[in-house]
Amino acid sequence: MNAPAPAGLGDDFISRRIDAQRVQLLYDQAPLGIVANLMIAPVLTFLLWDEAPRSALLIWLALLETTLVIRLILVIIHQRRAAEAEKVERWVERYIWACAATGTCWGGCVFLLALTPSLVHQMFICLILGGVLMGGILTMTSVMTACVAYALPLVLPPALWLLLQDDLMRAVMGFTGVLYLLLALGTAHRYHRVLSQALRLALENLELARSYARVQEQTERANRHLAEQQAALQDSVEALREFYRSISAPRRHAGDQIQTLLAMGCQRFGAGTGILARIDGDRYEIVQMISSRHDLAQGESFSLVESCCQHTLRARQPVAFDRGSAWPARQPSRHLRLTVETYLGAAVQVGGQPFGTLNFSDARPRPSPFAAVDLELIQLMAQWVGAIIDQDRAAAAAQRQHALLAHASRLNTLGEMASGLAHEINQPITAIALYTETCLARLHAGQAQPKEVRETLEKIAAQSVRTNTIIQQIRHFARQSKPQYLTVRIKDLFEDIADFLRLEMRRNRLQFHQRINPNLPPVLADPLQFQQVVLNLIRNAADAMSASEEPRIITVFARHVGDTVEIGVKDTGPGVAPDILNQVLNPFFTTKPDGLGLGLSISQSIVEAHGGRLWATPNPGPGITFHFSLPVASRVTTPERLSGDLSLEAN
Repeated sequence: MNAPAPAGLGDDFISRRIDAQRVQLLYDQAPLGIVANLMIAPVLTFLLWDEAPRSALLIWLALLETTLVIRLILVIIHQRRAAEAEKVERWVERYIWACAATGTCWGGCVFLLALTPSLVHQMFICLILGGVLMGGILTMTSVMTACVAYALPLVLPPALWLLLQDDLMRAVMGFTGVLYLLLALGTAHRYHRVLSQALRLALENLELARSYARVQEQTERANRHLAEQQAALQDSVEALREFYRSISAPRRHAGDQIQTLLAMGCQRFGAGTGILARIDGDRYEIVQMISSRHDLAQGESFSLVESCCQHTLRARQPVAFDRGSAWPARQPSRHLRLTVETYLGAAVQVGGQPFGTLNFSDARPRPSPFAAVDLELIQLMAQWVGAIIDQDRAAAAAQRQHALLAHASRLNTLGEMASGLAHEINQPITAIALYTETCLARLHAGQAQPKEVRETLEKIAAQSVRTNTIIQQIRHFARQSKPQYLTVRIKDLFEDIADFLRLEMRRNRLQFHQRINPNLPPVLADPLQFQQVVLNLIRNAADAMSASEEPRIITVFARHVGDTVEIGVKDTGPGVAPDILNQVLNPFFTTKPDGLGLGLSISQSIVEAHGGRLWATPNPGPGITFHFSLPVASRVTTPERLSGDLSLEAN
């Protein structure tokens, strides 16, 4: 039973291929049989040379050898013309006729049997014919028609002649020859079927192997494509990791983040220059830059006309080329006064409005084109730069608003302390007036002694200094200025506001305790903002205890905790309910009937700008304690502050 043909391979095609291969096998095996026949025929002629007429032997030998030579010539021609598109049937037909001729010549041995009276020689002739039959059958099995055409004329004439003889031995030999013929043809037919099945299986296996090879090739292409996609994905992941590392450093200034981003982009894209440019009319200015070139400087501006930046602004997607010849514009690729060979840039928008471009360039051609992940990355970088600039602008505006609010809060504090401050100033002025009148009276009376006059003048000078100190403190506290972060000691900061603290305690009739370790490490702080936070907390504590019947005590302490110095303001007031304790720092949240709820929020912003934090805890007894921390000066750098002079804002 034949195996089914593979899909796409028709039975007609398989049959034609099998026929072609059978013919090929027929011609490939023919030389062996032909050579054997060429050798056996002369041997038989030699043995019968004295038993049969020599002329008959020579004629028979000549005819047989002629057919064998014809078959040999066909084999040679077939081998030389096998590549030609000639029909297979014609080659089969030619060889069958040649085989029939050879078989007929061998069958002509019946005349030799008739002319040779010796039974021994007749048996030898029959043996030779049987061997020739089997040899021919073995070499012609691939084409069954050739076997039949060869075997029938070879066996039937001698077998029939023997059967017609009166001698039993010869009749048995004839009968045996017929059986031998049938057996040989049956065996040949069986081998023919097996060979056909083998050829079919070989063809189908060959087609399966080719199909497998095609599938394997497709699989390999798919694997290569998958590997390329995986490599691209890995490249994308690595690019995103680099991008995240460059923008996620804690407490980094926006300008530093952009500078780090430019360095990362130069390394990633193989560029020598990375620039964030701001567009102003028909020129573009370098805002941030990292470059190996020494002829460029931050703040330098160039003509925008027919430049790479102009093309980048007009495009709706990133612009990239790895060779100057790939520049999409007709003019040479101009960038920063030079003709560049490598360029990758994307437009930057801030608040939905064009700001400029983020670009990377180099004077050398790039060894490989920019990948899709590079275009996605530059687009992401440009979007992030636009967002960070927008955020920086918003933060700068918020800082200005916060500074105005803090200034208003200080003025409000001074307004509430106005009567007490007037009293504080009035005391030294009154003393100065009294000392002056006393001194003048004694001088008019002629009773003044130089020593007494000197002592009185020294007292007047001391009171003048005290008056000037109070006025300077008020002016300092009321002024609006930029923060100045200095290395200062907590004890010195409290001494600077001792007069204010004394005034608050006397005005509100409070007891005040100060527990500050003189060996505390210095901190990094703006003295004016520190004073504002402390006064806000103390005044809040005083207001909280205004209606209390208990001893009204405010305790200020400072202690060293890890890398910070913690300052606390503790009161003995009614405290804060646990359910609203977490809300006291929220803007506009207040427990005062006439309060705005901004004092603690402003204080929290000031402390966080210093790199510390502000929090509240309930006391074991009555009242609440507000804590805030400041970083130790030896452990930190200057706190990061938003600034308006980073060259990021539009003119």
